Amino acid sequence: MSIWQLIGYTRRRIRGRRAELLLVCLPPIAAGLLFRLGEAAFFSMLLYFGAMRPAELFSGSFAGQLVLAAMLTLLRWGVTAPLKCAAAAKLRSAVTDGAEDVPVSELLLRGSFVRRSITAYAAGRLLCFAALVPTALLGAYTYTLIADGGVGSELFAAWNAAALAVLSAFLWLAARLCVTAVPFLLAEYPEHGGISCVLMSLSFMRGRKRLPLGLAAVYFLPLATAVGIPIFLPEAAAAFATGISIFIKEDEYAHSAVRRVRRAG
Repeated sequence: MSIWQLIGYTRRRIRGRRAELLLVCLPPIAAGLLFRLGEAAFFSMLLYFGAMRPAELFSGSFAGQLVLAAMLTLLRWGVTAPLKCAAAAKLRSAVTDGAEDVPVSELLLRGSFVRRSITAYAAGRLLCFAALVPTALLGAYTYTLIADGGVGSELFAAWNAAALAVLSAFLWLAARLCVTAVPFLLAEYPEHGGISCVLMSLSFMRGRKRLPLGLAAVYFLPLATAVGIPIFLPEAAAAFATGISIFIKEDEYAHSAVRRVRRAG
């Protein structure tokens, strides 16, 4: 199924339910923006009262900034992760026949669901950060060699480091695309823990990364405007949920076919 076929099917599927799905998609986005605004307000106060210099916002030399940033990051993860996973579960039930339709409020009151969501979100973020570290180190090394006016062997090393940095960047992008399926895997397989779902997503999204890339290419411009968000946000989220649901059914069919072959043998 192509991206446009998927979008057309999703539009028919969610006809008359856009407002409902929009209310499901907005809370995690609003929570993330609220925490970002809180961080910006706090650092603005530090700058206003002279507690730190503007350059220290980017250097990380102010110890209080690092502690506060870490605390706010953990708090943001703890709040937004269950909201994102609850939204994914609701979207899954909206586009999948026979899926259990559990109210978002009930999901957020389940301790096991909240713990799995936070664990999966943190593990996914740490995985992407680990994939980004080589890119940053190789990029910094390349910049140092070129800035120092390297010639000969140093220039050769700079080119090789730059090539490895680009390769590492692709690996980071692949990791980011893989973890987009984690909230839906959490909803589909409640018996699996958060870390297990993150590891599962690496193999689950193999050869399927065109789905998030294609939807991002189609919906980037409409979602970049405030007018387009109420119309296209639920559609884009539902299309992604539909694609993940199709992939899950493909895997289930493939596994059942393998089991039948083994029993026949």
